[in-house]
Order: sequence, then structure tokens, then C-alpha cells
Amino acid sequence: MTTRERRESVVTDCRIPIVADLGPPILKFRLKFTRQILLFVCIPMVVQIALVYLLASNIKQLEQCYNGEARAADYLGENVKFLAQLISCAGAQAMYQVSREPKYELSFRNKVQAATIQSDILRAKAKPFLGERKESKELEDLFLSLKQASERGSQAAQSQDQIDQAVAFMELRGILNRVNGVTGEMMSRLTDARRNIALSKLETQGRIYAIIYATIAANVIILILFILRFDRTTSERFAHLTENVMSLGANQPLKHRIEGQDDIVELDSVIHRVSNVLRDSRLKEQAIVEQAVDVICALDEKGKFQQVNPAAQRLWKFESDEILGKNLTSLVAPDEKERVQRTISQVVSSEGITTFETNVVTRDNQYVEMQWNTFFSQEMKQIFCVAHDVTERKKLERMKAQLVEMITHDLRSPMSALQITLNILSSGSIGEMPEGAQQRLKRAELSLSQMVDLLDDFLELEKIDSSAYVLDKNETSAREVVDLSCSLIGELATKKNIVIETDSNEFSCVVDKARLVRVMTNLLSNAIKFSPENSTIRLVAAKRDSSAVFEVIDEGPGIEKEEQANLFQRFAQTQTGKKQSKGGVGLGLSVCKAIVQAHGGSIWVESEPGKGSKFVVSVPCAG
Repeated sequence: MTTRERRESVVTDCRIPIVADLGPPILKFRLKFTRQILLFVCIPMVVQIALVYLLASNIKQLEQCYNGEARAADYLGENVKFLAQLISCAGAQAMYQVSREPKYELSFRNKVQAATIQSDILRAKAKPFLGERKESKELEDLFLSLKQASERGSQAAQSQDQIDQAVAFMELRGILNRVNGVTGEMMSRLTDARRNIALSKLETQGRIYAIIYATIAANVIILILFILRFDRTTSERFAHLTENVMSLGANQPLKHRIEGQDDIVELDSVIHRVSNVLRDSRLKEQAIVEQAVDVICALDEKGKFQQVNPAAQRLWKFESDEILGKNLTSLVAPDEKERVQRTISQVVSSEGITTFETNVVTRDNQYVEMQWNTFFSQEMKQIFCVAHDVTERKKLERMKAQLVEMITHDLRSPMSALQITLNILSSGSIGEMPEGAQQRLKRAELSLSQMVDLLDDFLELEKIDSSAYVLDKNETSAREVVDLSCSLIGELATKKNIVIETDSNEFSCVVDKARLVRVMTNLLSNAIKFSPENSTIRLVAAKRDSSAVFEVIDEGPGIEKEEQANLFQRFAQTQTGKKQSKGGVGLGLSVCKAIVQAHGGSIWVESEPGKGSKFVVSVPCAG
């Protein structure tokens, strides 16, 4: 195979796989996005590896050319030296034949010996060029003849035989002429070889440049194909994906459905699933908002309506278009406009939920009392409101207030007067009563007392529920609270032969003494009701840390664990209390809890069935 054929083979081998790898089939791949990126990285890498391999092989060939050229130059130098020695031999021979002087004979023999040695060097350096060719064998024979002739010439010179010397010189001269001719031919061939090596160098260099240019072209083609593929598939699909995301954020139907089996398709499927879920959620929310009884709306920072649900039309008799753009103050009662505008300003400047009430004037000039729960969004610069119609509740509250007022003035006062009358009759101040009448008076007095206590508990709870409930706190001695409570309940304990023991430290606390005494009397009264006769009740008062702690401990039947959690609820009664029918309705403990919590304290019970109960009240010592 010639050098040109090898070069064409190399270039052909370099181009075929690149064309095969970069052809149209690559555009038909439907790989995962990560695998596409890996493919885009690997293909240029493979091209670069092929480039390095081809460059390495051509550089090696170029190196061989340089080495061959160096060997040829070396051989030519040695050949020139050999020819110079041959010329010197011929000159020395001629001088000896003319003069027959021994010094020329010696010079001739030395030059022949040097030429023989140089021939060995030249023969060794000629082998890489000639190898086993015919010229190599001829050169070997010629150098061997030269060596033999030089030996015979030396022997003839030593024998001093003129005939032998003439024959030897003539033979040696003929061989030198032949060597000169052969070396001349070798130099001509080496010159041609150097010319071929130079051409091979040029071809190899051109091949290297061709490989570099081909690789650059291949990389450009790969880049163009990848750009086309990315623009045709990935870029376009990313654009569709972006549009779907924008549509999702804008609460609009998705515009595209991406087909395929790669990561982008999976992501698009997730977006479609999220869109379906959000659509269902929005439909549910819309249904809830549209069917809501309360008015749900959005106001701007100045209080103008931006959105409103259909409940506004049902409650206020205005169409939605009539409300949108109007200020809230245009719908409220004239005397509330300024207050509502101030409230809107406070809502915008504050954080969290703000609650206020106002009267809205309907289209038919009716008043609807609304309770507004508002929240201002800094990001959206809007006030989100839920307005609840409290007209009926307000009517009930007013009726309740009237009922409480009626109970206070029209019922409790006559009952108090009747209680005083019964006390006078039972005391015998206006005369002795018959025994039967006396018993009836006691039962009536007890029933009336229970009714008065029930009314007092009811009125106390109503005061606590109202905003007018205020504690009258003063510095009070804990022992004074204990003694006053025991004195008020002492007669009831005496009737059952129950002993009340007190254990109180001397310390002060800032409390509403009258209401705290009411708590203690309620707890002592309950203890007396549920304690057996001839038992003991203990009332303990102590200061623990910064709190005043009062404990009422009885020897009653105890309370079940599951009943303790609801014991302080209104109208709550234990099973034991229901069975014994002690005449309560379950308001006393709820009153105690409300009074203690108004003081910032807590109340709880510790009890086990059959082991009595301990009620604990803890209130802060400082007001």
C-alpha cells in the first residue's frame, strides 16, 4: 500500500463514523432529558477521542518521516566521507606509481585501510534503506572485493614484487572505480528517497490539517444538529411548558399537551394534574363563596369594594354591579360613617384580624346589623372581609337584657321581700305559729332561699358575660376571706352536725373580696350538701409563690374521673348529685370558675370515688 493510499484510507476511516453518528436518526430519539444531555456531551467527546487517535497516528508517521530523513542525511554524510577517502586512495596510488617512494606507499595503505573501515560503516547504515534488495547484495560483494583487494595490495607492497604490486594496484583501482560508481548510484537513490520523504512529510502535514479541519467541521455540524434538535424538541416544549405554568398561575385552562416519554412530559403531566386539582378546588371554593350566607368581599386600601359574593344582594338588596367601586362608608348608617372610615384606616395599618360592627342601610332603607371580620394583605393591598348578619342575635341580646332587667327588678325584689317575711314568721316575732305551720314555713323558706341563690347565680353569670363586668379589687386579708365565708355558711353546717376546720396563714392579696367570698361559700355549700352528717370539712388558705391558694376538702362520696372534666360547665351535675337530688341546677361551679378566671386564676378538683373531694382555687396575690 502506497503512502497516498494509506492517507486516503485514514481520511476515509475518519469521516465515515462521524457522518453515521450525525445523521437524521439522532433527531428521532425520544430519550429522557438527562440522557439527552449525556448524549450531547458524549458525542463531541467521542469525536475528540477519534481526532486524538488520528492525530497521534499521523504524528507518529510524521515522526517516522523525520527519522528516515535524518538517517538518509547521515548516510549521505558517511557516503561523502567514503568517496573522499576513495579519492585520497587514488591520489596516493598515483603518487606512489610515479615516485615509488615508500611514504606514498604507506599513505596509500593507510587510506585503503581507512576506506575499508568506512565501507563497513557505510554498509551498516545502508541496510535500513536497501534491506534484502539486489543492490544490497552487489554493494556487499563490492565492499568484500575492496577489502580483499586492499589486503592483496598490502601483501604486494610488502613483497616488493613490482609485477604483483602493479596487478594489485590495477585490481584495487578497478574496484575503487566500481565502488565509486555504486556509491554514486546510492547517493542518487538516497536523494530520490529524501525527496519522497519530504513529499510524505508534506502529505502527512496536509492530512493532519485535514483531520483538524474535518473535526472542526464535524463539531460545527454536531452543534448545528443539537441546536436544531433542541429548538425543534426541547426549546419548543419548554416554551409550551412555560405557557402551561403561566396559565396555571393565571387560573386559565392549559394551552398545550406535551407528548412523548421524557422528563418534560412527566413534568407537564404533573402540571396538568395540579391544574385539575386546583380547578376542582376553585370550583368548590367558588360554590362555597357563592352559596355562603355571610357577605364575603374584598376592599381596596380606601375601603372601596373590589369583589363581592351574591350574599350581598340577598342581604342588602343591591346588585353586585351597584356595590363594586363604592366605598363601604356609603352603605352604612350616616352616624357611623366617620367611625367606619377610621376603622378601615386602622385595619390597613395593623396586622391580623380586626372585628367591628356596623349598620348597613339596604336599598329599601332597612338597617342590617353586620359584624365584620377583616384582614389586610400587604402583598395584594386589599382588605378581605367576612360580614355576618347579627341582626337577629342583637334582637335576642336586647330581649335577654330586658329579661335580666325584669328578673332583677320585678322578680328578685318581691322574692327578697317574701324571704324577709318568712324569716319574721318563723322567728315568732309576731306570734307563735302552730307546729304544722312552722314546718311548712321552714320548707317554704328553704325553697325560697334556693330560688334566690339560683337567681343570684344567673344574674352573676349574665354580668360576667356582659362587657360591663368589672371586679372591685382591693388589698384583702386571706384570713378575713376564710372567716367571712365560714360565718356565712356556718348555720347550714350546724344543721348537719358538720365541723368546718380552717387553716389560714396571715397574708394579703389584691382581690374582689365579695366575689371571692362568694366562690368560697359556693364551694363550702356544695361540700356540706354532699358530705355525710358528723363529718369534717377543711378550708385551707396559703400563699404559694405569688399566688393565693384556697382549698376546700370534704369527706363526701367523691367524683368519678370522667365527670371531673365537665364539672365546671354550666348546668353540669354529677351522677351522685342527681341521685341525691340536693336541689341544684349546676350553675354554682360555673359561677365560681368565671369569677376565678376574671381574677386571672384557675380552679380545679382532685377527687377519687369514696375518698372525698378537694376543690382548689388559685388567684394571683397582686392585682
